Amino acid sequence: MKKKEEVGLTIRTLRLSRNMTQAELARKIHQSPSSITMYENGRREPDFETLEAFADIFNVPLSMLVDEEPTSYVPVTTEARILAKGFDQMPEPARKRALAMAKMIFEEYAHLFNEKGNDDDEN
Repeated sequence: MKKKEEVGLTIRTLRLSRNMTQAELARKIHQSPSSITMYENGRREPDFETLEAFADIFNVPLSMLVDEEPTSYVPVTTEARILAKGFDQMPEPARKRALAMAKMIFEEYAHLFNEKGNDDDEN
């Protein structure tokens, strides 16, 4: 678990990378701007619900805020989350068809679908 100073620095970095003020962030998580200041300066530690709110607002995994060595960060859009949820609920034959269709749609980006360890490359 990160120290509260490190959590604060991560929050500040994420906020600034999105050109967001402390007041804007405070409004989004329904807290005061002074709370944001205290989190960012490491004088106060956010509770779990607040950490979840930060992760949702910044569209990052919760592990990025709390783990010493966070998982790799790839921003995920709302659309990507919806697609991933639907994909996860499909039976295996439908997944293979959906992946083949996605490869055709994104022909010039097809190399992005070839993840390490994926032997199911369908050309």
